[in-house]
This record gives sequence, C-alpha cells and structure tokens, in this order.
Amino acid sequence: MIEIGFIPLVVFAAFTDIKSCRIPNALILAGAAVGFLLQGWAAGAGGVLAATYGLLVGLAILLPGYLMGFTGAGDAKLMAAIGTFLGPVGVLQAALISIFVGGIIAMGFALSALILRHSISPWERYSLMMRTLVTTGRPLYIPPAKGEVMGKKFPFAVSIALGTTTWIVWQWPLA
Repeated sequence: MIEIGFIPLVVFAAFTDIKSCRIPNALILAGAAVGFLLQGWAAGAGGVLAATYGLLVGLAILLPGYLMGFTGAGDAKLMAAIGTFLGPVGVLQAALISIFVGGIIAMGFALSALILRHSISPWERYSLMMRTLVTTGRPLYIPPAKGEVMGKKFPFAVSIALGTTTWIVWQWPLA
C-alpha cells in the first residue's frame, strides 16, 4: 500500500508545525521524492503520471488558501507532497477531509474563547460582520484584534495529518 508511505511525512510535519510554525522544505521535498519513487516502482510510468497529477491537484487545493492568507505555503506544499502518494482523486478527497477537520479545530479555538476568559473573543467581531452582511447585503471583513484567539497561528499540518490518515482508514476494506 503506497498510501501508507506518507504517514511518517505527515506525522513529522505536524510535530514541526506545532513546534516551530513551519514545515521544512527538505521534509516536503523528501516526501515528494519518496512518493514519486514508490509510485514509479509500483506502477511504472502510469504511477509517475499519477504522482505528478496528485502533486498538482494537492497544490491547487490549498494554493488559494495560501494566496488569501488562510494557510501557509508549507501547508500547500505538504498537500502537494501527499498527492504524490495518493494520486489526484485520493488527494482531493483527503484534502477535503483535512479542511473539514481544520474547520472543527478552528471552531474549538473559537469556542475556547467563550470558556477561557484570558483571550479576546471573536464572537463580537463575527456578530458585527454578520449584521453588516444582513443589513447591507455586502460582506465586511474585520481582521482579528491583537491577542484574539482567531488571530493566532494555527498549525494546519495537524489537520492535514488527521484528515489524510482518516482518508486512509476510510479506504481500508472492512472484511
């Protein structure tokens, strides 16, 4: 199972993202190289083509988030490296699950502001943005205040690790 080969990559990426808020390029390049090698070994030229398409799809999925400032460049490159293992359809599914997991974790961060009063809550800002949208029909973005829980760096590699591992488990046959 080529797909299991990426697990050390995502685990190490998650730990380094938590520790330093960065994912090393050397890790991503090594992961992508291993993905290409495994795909080529298992399926020849077709496997290398699948790895190439997977890399492109993985990058394309998180690149808009990076360009809008929602994710880091390392997150987009990590998803591209994972695409070399999973191929284009697999990385698309794994990325959607990872984004869903990231949304759940982000909601946990936002809800923690209600429970832990030492951080600035985002809910007043969200309420003002929603009222503006309902009243004027136009969206308004208000950036997080300094010290607000939603303004803190979020290690998205954790969501990627959980989402892609969930995809692997989902793919395993039950019998």
